[in-house]
Amino acid sequence: MMIEFPRKDEITTKLAVLVPKNDNENYSSVVGFVVDKVVGDVSNYVHIPIDSIPEELDMTIISMCIQMIDTHELLTPVDDRNDGVTSLSEGDISVSFKTPADVYSTLQSVNSITDNFIAQLNSFRRIQR
Repeated sequence: MMIEFPRKDEITTKLAVLVPKNDNENYSSVVGFVVDKVVGDVSNYVHIPIDSIPEELDMTIISMCIQMIDTHELLTPVDDRNDGVTSLSEGDISVSFKTPADVYSTLQSVNSITDNFIAQLNSFRRIQR
């Protein structure tokens, strides 16, 4: 059983203001997945259990979520994405897009801990025993 981040609802609410809901029917699922992914990555990096992550890291977590959503165009309509095309043919013009499952699969292998956030996270990092 995965431990739930106690402030997930608060983080999600703040994200909804900073990353306004669009017509994407999967908005809540995508935002929830991103929050879970980022919180898990932060927990693993700082060696603090998910349910014990300090509130002082909430703004960092929110910033990391926004960066992940923007960088990977998770809420961008497929037609507007830069990376959504998986194949392209010229003959009879055929374009294929990544499926949502492909996007989730890709995100699972993405490290949300980037150079932008290492300094903040290192302030809370514990030595692993």
